[in-house]
Amino acid sequence: MSETDELIAAAELGEEAKKFLESDLGRMLIGLADQEAALALEALAITSPSETAKITELQNQVKVSRWVTQWLTELVSDGEQSIQVFKQQRDEG
Repeated sequence: MSETDELIAAAELGEEAKKFLESDLGRMLIGLADQEAALALEALAITSPSETAKITELQNQVKVSRWVTQWLTELVSDGEQSIQVFKQQRDEG
């Protein structure tokens, strides 16, 4: 796969991620992930420091919930960057 093909693929994937984030399903998924993180943080605040296994479990819930949003926003960002690089290469060549 050429660099141009990779840029186009990243741009297309980024556009799909953007459309997904703007869709009802995407907004619902992000909302659920945010809610899950908030609930885990609330539980973490009242968990005894001696309950290390519970603390680790709650921290992991927060991380996973945030990853969902992070992955999708990174795909959008990577796609936008790929478009810019593609345009620069096209204008220079």
